[in-house]
Amino acid sequence: MLPTIVIVISALLLLVAFVLTIKPWWVAAVPAWLAMVLLYFGNVLQPATLPVWKLVMWTFATMIVVALRRYQPQGEPDGRNTGNLYVGLSAIVGVLLGIMMGQSYVLLGTIVGAMVGAMAYSRTPHGKWIRFAKSTFIQYFCARCLPAIVAVAMAGICLEAILFNIRTSFFYTGI
Repeated sequence: MLPTIVIVISALLLLVAFVLTIKPWWVAAVPAWLAMVLLYFGNVLQPATLPVWKLVMWTFATMIVVALRRYQPQGEPDGRNTGNLYVGLSAIVGVLLGIMMGQSYVLLGTIVGAMVGAMAYSRTPHGKWIRFAKSTFIQYFCARCLPAIVAVAMAGICLEAILFNIRTSFFYTGI
């Protein structure tokens, strides 16, 4: 009964993290981190999959993203936040491809997806101020892509653990 409650609460937190990745009213990494900690201490995310040092690393990454959010400007130069849609959706696609390829590719898929989204946004009329391989792209990557990478990668790790737990619960218990 307890793993089911943990999975449901974590799934809701992951949904909030995905929404906050696309529409950043707040830091999306915080609900993803809460879901990861809840799954870890609820014995859904096994220590063999996520050792303690990785949990500490994701904690520090979340704290860095929260600090970045505090010191970054609101919106983009033209007052829009449309780049978050490109970066967020492509990071989500990247993490899903990483999950399909294997556990060690989750972070790599997220990074590649976020970078592709930032490059795609830089080709739109609203994102033409971002120049690839220039300081504006690096600043945009740190301000918009890094928070999306941290949140979506943690959400991908949690989603993979939830799917593994559901699969083993249904296929190995005779239900």
